[in-house]
Amino acid sequence: MNKLDKIVETACYVGNISVNEFKSKSRQRHIIDTKRMAYSIVRDVLDIPYQKIAKHFKVDHATIIHHCKLNRQLLETDSYYFKKYNTMLELVKSDLNLVDVHELTNLIQRLNTNKLIKSKLKQQLTKFYNNEN
Repeated sequence: MNKLDKIVETACYVGNISVNEFKSKSRQRHIIDTKRMAYSIVRDVLDIPYQKIAKHFKVDHATIIHHCKLNRQLLETDSYYFKKYNTMLELVKSDLNLVDVHELTNLIQRLNTNKLIKSKLKQQLTKFYNNEN
């Protein structure tokens, strides 16, 4: 199973739809939202060009562009959509064993900062207990 199929499978699971519904021409809101989220995740996570995404899903590339733009707008305005999208995104990252470089960098910085703070605290406590004011 390739990465795109894995994303579709995860999207269908989170969206509570079947793969056949995902591939259908249905215009029901919950199905379209699931497709929109999947297209956006493919674009953002895998960094695949719009035309290749469109070819894979057998739609026009303008459809993919439209859904990606609308996805960004909905993330800013619809809290339910935002939560559902983030759930889907985290599951996709987990399924594909992807690591977000920014998250990893932030974690390393926090760990280094904590080490520095602990070191300074240890020095201060040593001075205090040794009466070295």
